[in-house]
Amino acid sequence: MNNRTVNLLITWDNVFRALVISSILAPYIAIILAIIRAPWFNIWANALSDLGKMTHICSAPIFNSGLALGGYLLGLTTALSQGIRAVNRLILCVAGFTLILIGVLNESYGYVHFIVSVAFFLTIIAYLTSYGYIYVSMPAFIIAIVDVIIWMLHFAYRLPTGAAIPEILSSISFAPFFLHEAMKTGK
Repeated sequence: MNNRTVNLLITWDNVFRALVISSILAPYIAIILAIIRAPWFNIWANALSDLGKMTHICSAPIFNSGLALGGYLLGLTTALSQGIRAVNRLILCVAGFTLILIGVLNESYGYVHFIVSVAFFLTIIAYLTSYGYIYVSMPAFIIAIVDVIIWMLHFAYRLPTGAAIPEILSSISFAPFFLHEAMKTGK
């Protein structure tokens, strides 16, 4: 590879795209690594945040730092993107901040952790609803409704008993819409 080829690969748009993708992947990579380090973890019976409880020294640092990094990258890429509408920018910055708080105010903090976790998942639903309204996207509206139903089933009927499945489904649900909106203009 010559210098001209390298210079073409390292552009602001390519760096920005890598940051956007990293903001989605960082928490999931940390979650997978934390699960690998936690043989006690049961995806049906536990919440993902159980991995971050400070008594679980094999998984907590990985899980908590991965969520904090993901939240930081989400906020950073949201702030840098020119493709994200103003209301969505606000919602996503709050989502990034609350994701950081989930890692910092981990499961060891009890009720405070529960509050920031609920706030994070509510911002995801708010983002999907806003995206659906702005872009007249039925898939975004439908996924927002599905997210609400998933959480209602969990809280009202303990289906599933642990929160990990609703957490994974809800957090993944916003990713395609965020990626689409954040990368529209490249920066």
